[in-house]
Amino acid sequence: DGYFDYNIAKFIGLATYSGAEIGECFETAHRIKDGDSKSWVQAWVSTARRVEAYGEEALKGNHKVSAREAFLRATTYYQAAFFFTLLSDPRKPEIYQKHTGCFQKAGKLFDPPFETLSIPFEGRSLFGYFIRGGSDSKPRPTVLIQMGADSSSEQIYFSGGGAAAVRLGYNALIFERPSQTGTYMRDNSLHYRYDWEVPVTAVVDYALTRPEVDPARIALIAYSMGGYFGPRAVAFEKRIAACVVSGLVPAIMNLVSHWTSALTAANGNYNHAQEWLLFEHMPRYGLVNGIHDLDKLLKIWESMNLYGLEDRITCPLLVVQAAAEGEENTKIAKAFYDKLTNPMNKWRLTTETDGAEIYCQKGNAMLLHAIEFDWLDDVLG
Repeated sequence: DGYFDYNIAKFIGLATYSGAEIGECFETAHRIKDGDSKSWVQAWVSTARRVEAYGEEALKGNHKVSAREAFLRATTYYQAAFFFTLLSDPRKPEIYQKHTGCFQKAGKLFDPPFETLSIPFEGRSLFGYFIRGGSDSKPRPTVLIQMGADSSSEQIYFSGGGAAAVRLGYNALIFERPSQTGTYMRDNSLHYRYDWEVPVTAVVDYALTRPEVDPARIALIAYSMGGYFGPRAVAFEKRIAACVVSGLVPAIMNLVSHWTSALTAANGNYNHAQEWLLFEHMPRYGLVNGIHDLDKLLKIWESMNLYGLEDRITCPLLVVQAAAEGEENTKIAKAFYDKLTNPMNKWRLTTETDGAEIYCQKGNAMLLHAIEFDWLDDVLG
């Protein structure tokens, strides 16, 4: 199953920052029946429980590093199971709690420890983590990191620059916008919205309450659908000094149009990715009637575009575009990028020769983060 193969590669790639072990992933894959999402979930839950137990046993013996590393791996393995569990599955909340719980147990064993956040937002809250770039409280450059549609704050620690940031002396504030995994699991009334500057402004407001944050050196990093949300936010939120996107998305319809055509052609015989779109993703827009709400979804997606905001996207922007996103999407993204005028902007296409052609540079986190943080070092000073 090509979708299983992609996700196995995605989770193995988290080994770069102790989020997986290759042998454990291969052993788990061996127990999965090709194309059978039920066996996928069972296999990953089994591995996650075993590795979490390693962590608990190590912690009892005061072996804190071994415990921390086991909890980090278990975090990923629970997420692998969680990812193939739809909202209608009663196991989903429990698997999510195990996923985030293992990460938080690991976070307590770092020095300084990770902080779990509840960021005030319109009378409710956005979920996330604050990870300090050093043990002191001196102001440091800070990256605000958000994921795309289907990951979590915990995964983004590994793949999205959280661990890389701290290693390089940056603070990392990883946050989940309305509708994203952690925020949605806690409050499913918070839905996707086109005006992304509103939740991002709440995150910046929070960041500026912290003495560890240098207010002149705040950057936003965004992935996948964040290729729309990030530039949209910095078009209006001017306290952000730089923006990085892995995959520029001038219009969400460009990214997702193939999904809708495949859904129509499926005629009710949906694969897992299509079930995820209908029954996992669409409810995050408040759309709970599956295929019957598709026209409403398309109208929402049509409102999510950057055209007309070119003159407002004025902070330095780094675009890291993966070749496997396709020639047409790359052409559209580059045409929009070329309309932006900041002389510090940078376009970087990652290719098969780089070993980083996969969407969002899955499988080569080291190269992705080197591109991102070398550029941020130059731009933020």
